[in-house]
Amino acid sequence: MLYYLIFVVVFVAVMVLSARTGRGVASGTDFALSGRNASSADVAWIIIGTLVGGASTVGTVQMAYLYGFAAWHFTLGSGLACLVMALFFARALRESESVTVAEYIGQQFGPRFRTYSSIIASSGMLMQIVAQFLAATALLGAVFGFGHVAAITLSALLTLGMIVSGGIAGAGLVGKLKCFLLYLIMLLCAAIALYGAGGWGPLLTAARATGMDLSLFSYGSRAAAVDLGSMLVGVLSTQIYLQALFSAKSVRAARQGALLSAALTPPLGFLGIIVGLSLRVSAPELATDTARALPFFINRSFPPAVAAFFLAGLLLVVLGTGAGLALGVSTNLFNDLFARTTWIRRRWNSMLIMRACCLLIVLLTAVLAWLSLNTAILKWSYVAMGLRGTAVFAGLCLVVFFPKAPWVRTMKPILFALPVLYLLFIALR
Repeated sequence: MLYYLIFVVVFVAVMVLSARTGRGVASGTDFALSGRNASSADVAWIIIGTLVGGASTVGTVQMAYLYGFAAWHFTLGSGLACLVMALFFARALRESESVTVAEYIGQQFGPRFRTYSSIIASSGMLMQIVAQFLAATALLGAVFGFGHVAAITLSALLTLGMIVSGGIAGAGLVGKLKCFLLYLIMLLCAAIALYGAGGWGPLLTAARATGMDLSLFSYGSRAAAVDLGSMLVGVLSTQIYLQALFSAKSVRAARQGALLSAALTPPLGFLGIIVGLSLRVSAPELATDTARALPFFINRSFPPAVAAFFLAGLLLVVLGTGAGLALGVSTNLFNDLFARTTWIRRRWNSMLIMRACCLLIVLLTAVLAWLSLNTAILKWSYVAMGLRGTAVFAGLCLVVFFPKAPWVRTMKPILFALPVLYLLFIALR
């Protein structure tokens, strides 16, 4: 009973804090950008709070169990993308005073491409929310023994509560808590895994003895390169991560926040790999349900009260990412579609529209998660990143690096074709 009580109390406490953070939100702009007053730390917490989630933790341990170091592509690619974001994109994005990346690109390529880019990018974000729901299902199943339908339903309700209550400010608060919790959890888990294996060298030797290829390209060089490339362009094309830059109080705050995110993200993936390798050696029975690898390790390695606290933190991590991505999608839909329709803008409150968008997004994602229960968590994330990248990245680079070049507009047909070509490539891969 104490195990369940601690789990519930920790999670509810964070939900209440998020709701209190969002009490001053009075408009759609405040909800989406927190008044453009975010410090560098706030920017980092928003990025980390939505970038580091189920794929970076539960999904990375799952993939490390299956493929070894190839599981690092998600967090390594995320860190590299944040570094590129800070060095080459932060100034242009913050000085644009835009709300969405599609709006920023649409200033060069026109309203039709703005709408098209926003819809494709939003579809990619929906796919990544599915990955968070799959991770949350594994966590809730490990803690409460919930079936898939009950776990997905509860995940949807909790995600909706987190995003509707706090907006971007709530996402920043959750991101700060997530960062501290994640490092605490993953450092302890990795330390226990290394101790149990007898050190780094014996762990690698034992993993190889199971027949595992430990290279970064263990599941195929081309597939791994595509996944890493998808991460690089996907992070630089995702509304909620760029929304953190739009919300910064200055260019300096935007750049420093992205740099902090670049430094903090990759080590978490490496810690997850250590845990995944140790489970590959010590728990071969997980091969039939690899999504539960990290919850299994925590329940096995810690006293019940500590395990409950850590699993509540992981659920917070997973659903916080889903909530942030849902905020990004709702911001896209409101600013790039609904706010441009005069009769909607005149008759409906912006906050009401954005929260209604969140509801529809979460419901749709829950259905997709239920239809995709047997797929790997990181696979959803890689495809989602790639799709967002084809819709946004090329256009974003053209606008940032060649803002006044007359030939840029002639690239618009190619930009329209890129998402279609990417989907064909994925279907044939």
